[in-house]
Amino acid sequence: MKTIKIILLVVLSLGAFSCSDFLEEEYLAGANTEQYYTSAAGMESLIASAYVTNKIWWAQEEGYDFSTAGTDIYDYGQQHPQQYQYTFTTDFDPTNSRLVILWVEFYRGINACNDAIDILSDPERTPFTEPKTKVRLAEVRFLRALYNWLIVETWGGVHLSTEPVKGVVLEANRTPVEDFYSLILEDLDFAVENLNAGDNTGSSDFGRVTKMAALGFRSRMNLTWGYYSGDNSFFTAAANDAQSVINSGNFDLWDNYADLWELENNDNNPENVWAINYSRTEYAAMNVDPDTYQSYQRAGDKPWDDREGGHLGHLMFGMQYDIIPGMTRDVENGRPFRRYNPTMYLIDAFHEDVDERFYGSFKTTWIANDPDTTRLKWPRAGWHSDENDPLNGKPVVVPGDTCIFFYKGVFPEDDTLIENDVLQNYIWHYERNFWTLDHSYMFNPDGTIRGEKTNDRNLCFELSKFLDPGRPAANGTGSQRGIRDCYVVRYAEMFLNAAEALWKAGDGPGAYNLLLPLANKRSYDGDGAALLASYGINGGADLTLEFFLDERAREFCGEQMRWFDLKRTGTLVDRMKQYAGNPSARANFSEKFTLRPVPQIQIDATGDPSYQNPGY
Repeated sequence: MKTIKIILLVVLSLGAFSCSDFLEEEYLAGANTEQYYTSAAGMESLIASAYVTNKIWWAQEEGYDFSTAGTDIYDYGQQHPQQYQYTFTTDFDPTNSRLVILWVEFYRGINACNDAIDILSDPERTPFTEPKTKVRLAEVRFLRALYNWLIVETWGGVHLSTEPVKGVVLEANRTPVEDFYSLILEDLDFAVENLNAGDNTGSSDFGRVTKMAALGFRSRMNLTWGYYSGDNSFFTAAANDAQSVINSGNFDLWDNYADLWELENNDNNPENVWAINYSRTEYAAMNVDPDTYQSYQRAGDKPWDDREGGHLGHLMFGMQYDIIPGMTRDVENGRPFRRYNPTMYLIDAFHEDVDERFYGSFKTTWIANDPDTTRLKWPRAGWHSDENDPLNGKPVVVPGDTCIFFYKGVFPEDDTLIENDVLQNYIWHYERNFWTLDHSYMFNPDGTIRGEKTNDRNLCFELSKFLDPGRPAANGTGSQRGIRDCYVVRYAEMFLNAAEALWKAGDGPGAYNLLLPLANKRSYDGDGAALLASYGINGGADLTLEFFLDERAREFCGEQMRWFDLKRTGTLVDRMKQYAGNPSARANFSEKFTLRPVPQIQIDATGDPSYQNPGY
């Protein structure tokens, strides 16, 4: 283990704020912290602070940036403020501000976990009874495993922190990836063994770690380490964990995939194994001051960055519908930040004639809602120009009309399209009376995104999973705060984890049988065998890694899984070169980019550039 001098940036104080019934936290620093945390109220507050780190990553822009975008399924959108992250040039370097935030906050979360573990592991200092101590200790060890996984998959074998940090740390280590996963699995083993089936399942405990959450996440970690280690016993363990969740009887799959994402089904969703819960009242959990690199709560103390919190996915994947004549921004259609565009690979991965998940994941149609019908009237481009034409002088679209339709196919050559009429790069389909883009206008033949035909990536198939039509406003205060819970472990994953693990362990027929229940639910007519056959899978012998990656793209697009799926399977470089949404990424992506750069603030603190990841 290599040890070098470094200042490990760990935050020792947070402000208190409310996120849910149990997330009332007050993480303190100073002489009285030991006394406070050995009280029941103090320990509950410390544990709550450990949970808060999730709200830096899950359903937040920083999290989507480094889990979903920059993969084979998503590229940058027109309004992404750091597009260079996805062209993979030398501009993507250790000064990246978003990586600074994640570095600081992940280690802050781990330090909160280590503080709690240190006290709860001591019978003389724990403030709880033995049964409750086991439950709370299981929770924080689960959280430590989760944050260590995010660290090691982002930066590789960097500092592995296992003890509480009481001040500035001048020593840190370069730790082998194997040691990270050893501790991750050890922590998850403890969580599984010490959580009973009924622990943390009450309504006031929603969001706390449960036994099913621990089993589900351990399934993911065993699957991951099975690939890295080459040891098939981990695949067997992954399958067993996933099947324990499947056989628990606690969860179910929706008959209609779109129902999974209906806002009214957000609470008590039968596919949710473990989620991060959000509300309409919270600010973004934390930010890092660019001058001091210390964390602060976004609640008005830094007016220049007073960002609203909640589930922000509804902002990130939207397209700029409100610049199209006939449309105006409203709550139902959302506030599009246009951060990310889907790749052609993702759009083409679905057989939408038999698979519910395409139309259950993407919005393709917008209904005219602008009461101002003067923006666009006939005649246009010579159409309806005769003075006796009954449409002459009439609005092209009126509220209630289909205004925009994005077509996954290619319109026939004899369809009449009026190109570049009225507004550059928007195409009017004359016979069908709507604005449109089809496949050939969205993507180049090689699969890269056609910026010149999508208004510089302002227009795209819009991921609809996270839309939040219950927000109080279309713009301004309240327009950002999404109330959705962010599903971290979902029931469908258990079927795919178990199937992939069995396939890797050599049991193709068993893997196929585990794919069928999910396929039955995702098929329009309930015929899972036919759905799988449409993707070339007629039995266990047909299964391939490519199929599993395609299937996980169809099931989990936008859900912060993709980077990790490609990385654990060793396919990240090849698939970026084949499917990335921009030519620069295809040309530049290399093994170097499978790790992110360690923030420069850490390198500067040591004066030793050897701590940096290779190539940066």
